[in-house]
Amino acid sequence: MLIRYEVPPIRPPTETYSMLIRATRGCPWNRCVFCNAYKGRKFELRPVEEIKEDILSMKRIEDEIREYAQKTGYGDMLREVAMVNGIPWIEDDGVKTAFLGDSNSLIMRTPELVEVVEFLRQTFPALERVTSYARAKTVRHKKMEELEEIRRAGLARLHVGLETGDDEILKYMNKGATAEEMIEAGRKAIEAGFELSEYVMPGLGGADRWEQHVEGTARVLNAINPHFIRLRSLWVIKGTPLYEKKEQGEFQVQSVEGLLMETRRLVEELDVASQLVVDDFSTNYYISGGDGKLPEDKGNILDNIDASLEYFRSRAEVESQR
Repeated sequence: MLIRYEVPPIRPPTETYSMLIRATRGCPWNRCVFCNAYKGRKFELRPVEEIKEDILSMKRIEDEIREYAQKTGYGDMLREVAMVNGIPWIEDDGVKTAFLGDSNSLIMRTPELVEVVEFLRQTFPALERVTSYARAKTVRHKKMEELEEIRRAGLARLHVGLETGDDEILKYMNKGATAEEMIEAGRKAIEAGFELSEYVMPGLGGADRWEQHVEGTARVLNAINPHFIRLRSLWVIKGTPLYEKKEQGEFQVQSVEGLLMETRRLVEELDVASQLVVDDFSTNYYISGGDGKLPEDKGNILDNIDASLEYFRSRAEVESQR
């Protein structure tokens, strides 16, 4: 049987092996000058019945994989059978994690989002975690009772793109939210019971505004105290407005040494009880061993950053002598 369903085009690195469900298409904001993920795509809210049909299609896939594994004598190796067949989201004892895309599923009307999440959990009772991207502005606009209802339905974690806590840079990058709005949204999400993952973008201040970028970001994160802080360093992508600003000399890309100095200063200034995650994003290639729980692992994280700084500085010195 040919089974079709839609999947989001992107997802957080932590959702690599999650079941991906497309609740919306595109991004309702879609104006950040550094992002090309949804450029040229119209934002759409998918009908609830259409989303439910996709969920049922995925359930049929799980059932077929399970039946096939039993018939072939691999009933106790369901995950391996699923992986061989290109399905990474089935564990031996069922589907454990799911992600709702595209960029901001929280923008759905609350009753419809609740209906989707409840149906998802009823269809896959082994689910342990359901997550979604969310804009800070959307979290801020939702009533607390709506957020609490969504949380009770089973949406457990929100991934929010803070990127920077500096108002000047937020405006320059056209994020559509202020630092204070980011703080309000983050605190509100936590109060409603969500796990909160805040994304920060080293390099977003460029080579000239990196200090205000770090200071503002540390202030916002300290005020929110999220469960996770995830770094995804800026990569200036061709075709984005920021790329044009770079080509025109308006935006100066931060050096690798500068990125390490930024990250070091940020870690120094953080006063949070958060899990810092660095090693799960490819643009953070310049840091090794940056993950850890704050504040207890701060010293070890700083030592690893210093080791990376020493390596890149020594390499730059060797290259300058050639």
